[in-house]
This record gives sequence, C-alpha cells and structure tokens, in this order.
Amino acid sequence: MKLSAEQIKQVDEKLIDYGFTFMDQRLEILDHILCIVELKDHNTFEEAVTDVFIEQHEYLRIQKSLQWTNVIKQRAPLLKDIFMNPIFFVFWGLSFALYLLLPYNNYSELLTDWDIVPMALPIGAYIMYAYHLFVSKDKATSTFGVLFSTSFVNMFYLYIGIHLVRNLENLWSIVVLSFFTAITLMMYYLFFYYKSKNAKKFKLILNS
Repeated sequence: MKLSAEQIKQVDEKLIDYGFTFMDQRLEILDHILCIVELKDHNTFEEAVTDVFIEQHEYLRIQKSLQWTNVIKQRAPLLKDIFMNPIFFVFWGLSFALYLLLPYNNYSELLTDWDIVPMALPIGAYIMYAYHLFVSKDKATSTFGVLFSTSFVNMFYLYIGIHLVRNLENLWSIVVLSFFTAITLMMYYLFFYYKSKNAKKFKLILNS
C-alpha cells in the first residue's frame, strides 16, 4: 500500500491526537508507523491505520512517556550545537563590535549600563518558549534542550560571569560580556533553526 501525502498527514494528525507534540520524536515514530501501514494488506487505508495503532499501542505508550526524558538527555550534546555553531561566533563578534561602538566615555559606564544584557535578553525567549510549549503541536525536544542548556549557562553568568565582567580589565570585560550575549542570542536562533529543520524532515517524508 503506497501512501499519499494526504494519508501521511492523517497519520501524523493521529499521532498528535495521541499526545506526540514534539515533532522531532513524532517524525521518527511516524516513519515507523508508516512502514508498518504500507505492509498491511487491508481493503482500506483507515482499516490499516486502526489495526496498526492497536498493534503498536504498547510501543506508542512507551515512546510517549519518554518525551520529556528525551528533552533532558539532549542538554549536553546541545552545548556542542551552541558553542561549535558558526552562528555563535558571528553573534559573539557582532556583540563585541556593538559594545565597542556604543557612545560611552569609558568602559566603566558602559559596563554599568550593559552588564545586565545577558540576563535581560532571555526574557523574550522564555515567553516564546512557554507559548510554544503549551500551544504548538510541532515542538522539538532539541528546542527545549537548548532552553535548559542556555539557562544553565545564564545561571553561571548570574553567579560568576557578571563578576568577571565587572572586575576584569576593560577590554576583557567586553569580551566576556559579548560572549554571554551571544549565548542568549542563540536561544532565539536555535528555536527557529530546529523548527525549520523538522519542517524539512516532514516535507521529505511527504515526498518520499
């Protein structure tokens, strides 16, 4: 049984109704379910799907229970995605240049006004992530892994980094400040990056 794009979307919607609202995990399960449905020898597509969901009930139940576990597991690997990503270094360089170009007479005044930026910037991201968590049916475990990872780094800034910014020599203070600013900007970038990445994967499944 070769499935059409519309039928694949129907199976995807059924998985959403089942409770799989993390898109990256759902795509793996969708691929698994589609392979089984295509092997079924039923008169109709609907009968095949119903039969497969009954057969795979225990598998689906276990996978559903692992959704948040998968989010937590991704924290460490995602630190690599953040710090080894070329965009991170672009943000770092741009932040450094911006701070240097600000019209201040001395570094002390600049740092007094701007050392709070790495703690202030994530506020909009937290609101965006919270809305996405409760509303979106296409969340990504990697997206929330980024949230946890960057939040951990921001806590480091709150307790240690901000003291470095205030106490290091002037130029090095700007280097540290722009470093943590770049990390917070990655919260926004990776949110849309993973969203786009999953959308492309879904499109490939539809066209396969």
